[in-house]
Amino acid sequence: MRGSVVAVSVGVIVGSLVAALCLRPATVTASGETGSPVRLSSNASPASSTARPATPVPKDPEVTVDVRGEWSWALRNLETSAVVGAGTLRNTTESMIKSWLAVDYLASRQSRLSADDEARLARMIRASDDHAAQTLYLRLGGDTSITRMIRTCGLRDTRVHPGWWSKTTMSAIDATLLGQCVVRGPGVSPQWRGKLLDLMRSVEPGDAFGIPEAPALAGERVAVKNGWTRHGTWWAVNCLAIWDRWVLAVLVHYPDQGDEHRHGAAVCESVAQQLFGRIDVGFAAQPATR
Repeated sequence: MRGSVVAVSVGVIVGSLVAALCLRPATVTASGETGSPVRLSSNASPASSTARPATPVPKDPEVTVDVRGEWSWALRNLETSAVVGAGTLRNTTESMIKSWLAVDYLASRQSRLSADDEARLARMIRASDDHAAQTLYLRLGGDTSITRMIRTCGLRDTRVHPGWWSKTTMSAIDATLLGQCVVRGPGVSPQWRGKLLDLMRSVEPGDAFGIPEAPALAGERVAVKNGWTRHGTWWAVNCLAIWDRWVLAVLVHYPDQGDEHRHGAAVCESVAQQLFGRIDVGFAAQPATR
């Protein structure tokens, strides 16, 4: 997919998966690991009858983007874990993996955090503070935490880079599984899971680029943790977003365009807009490998 216009059209899925991916009522839940419903809200309380209608479901996903490099994307339904997507790029995670460091740290502390650690966690997510991330990474055993992420979240296309959390490589499908881990918060109390999602919904404006900028998602409470770094003359840009019942991940690797990470951000926005810019009531799509 290097240096070309890439068009992705995904075919029809049969039987129960189609039914599972049809529009739900206004109350949106995601299945937790124990099978109990977990809302995408700060308090994880039962859904109310006044909940805002969910994002319309994309139908027959077709994505066409002019990428001057390589890219991949994946969209996962949190209720069923069904996933669609395209592309084989496995990108360095950069700051996207900070969402896992937060989950792992909260689970290890069983919700007992000092004021300093709570502030450190907030800086890592909202301001993408690398020093805060490095501190938590080392406390969690370094690469042991990354290995634990692979096992806990069921990742298959993720590789550890020894001693360097940001250089962990991950596929777009695995990135949506990471987002699912954030929502379900394995080992994390509902209180802290909700606070983590709220931190991701309130990242600094300059870090909330890409998917939330899509006009189709205007008004949505989108939780994001993006990652972006220039390595030599190439950029690695990752967008991870969670809202309603969806996790969307877009990964881009391309030569420097002279506009910092904005080319990658525009790709992320375009994918989200193409997927959710139509008002449809089906999700007739061939699932990816898992």
